[in-house]
Amino acid sequence: MSDIVNVGICCVDAIGQTIDDYPPPGGLRLFDQLALTTGGNAVNCSIALGKMGVACDAIVKIGDDNLGEFVVSELSKYNVGIEGVVRAKGIHTPFSFACVFSGGQRSFFHTQGANGTLSYGDINLSIVKRAKFCFVTGTMVMKTFDGQHSARLLADAQKAGVKTLLDTVYVDNASLQLWHDNIFPCLPVLDYFIPSRPEAQKITGLQSPSDMARFLQDKGCQNVVIKMDELGAFCRDRSGHEVMVPAYQVDRVVDTTGAGDTWSAGFLAGLCEGLGMAEAALLGNATAAHCIQAAGASTGIVSLERIKEFQGRQCRRS
Repeated sequence: MSDIVNVGICCVDAIGQTIDDYPPPGGLRLFDQLALTTGGNAVNCSIALGKMGVACDAIVKIGDDNLGEFVVSELSKYNVGIEGVVRAKGIHTPFSFACVFSGGQRSFFHTQGANGTLSYGDINLSIVKRAKFCFVTGTMVMKTFDGQHSARLLADAQKAGVKTLLDTVYVDNASLQLWHDNIFPCLPVLDYFIPSRPEAQKITGLQSPSDMARFLQDKGCQNVVIKMDELGAFCRDRSGHEVMVPAYQVDRVVDTTGAGDTWSAGFLAGLCEGLGMAEAALLGNATAAHCIQAAGASTGIVSLERIKEFQGRQCRRS
């Protein structure tokens, strides 16, 4: 058992680089390299924490197949707790093909598989209730678990004295109603909501980070952090104090796959150490800075000590 439990999506990612356009039907395009890695918000965050030397547990659902065993093997490799991993028969392990563009941005083709069947009844509540932080991540692509099931788990965690967090996946073609159905039930039982800027914009219909954070707090969330890509992270706490936490300068962006998930790992590590929200967000920025300088969701992540050394010497963006 550990102080952090990450609940949500897993998958196996095939990452193709570099792909700047798609072939027409019957056509062919060449790309430079293909990497097979684990993926999915909960797995990415858990492996990043493991590589940082921060103990955590992962509660994810896999298929009874070779890809599922690959996920478990990778989690174990980085000392992530796997007691809560759910194995499902008759359904495949989730899979994504990620296309990485020249500038480091990416697009995905994804099949939900077992992620779509994860439910409240699958969750090992003893793992959650013994933790200090419960992070639900991958909302919008967990058909069964999104919305009421997630809210029920988060409520159980809060009643047990566990701090709760939630992050989403940006599904650009999802309806506003679906965003609200999935997010609004969770907000009253959240200590921290940590969406990206596009996600927060979709949910609120607003543009200003301050306005978006206020909207989400009015719906019940206590603290809001909006990940702002190269700008850093915007924080608004329960008292109404706001601060923009700057990102770190990096020489070259290689791949942004997993940047948000590794940011979450750094943020959780900071909260576990007792840092305030802004300082934890700054540690998240530093962790994500390592992620984007290597191909893959967690390839560039190093120990927490080395990330802190990086913070001491690296300039922040103005």
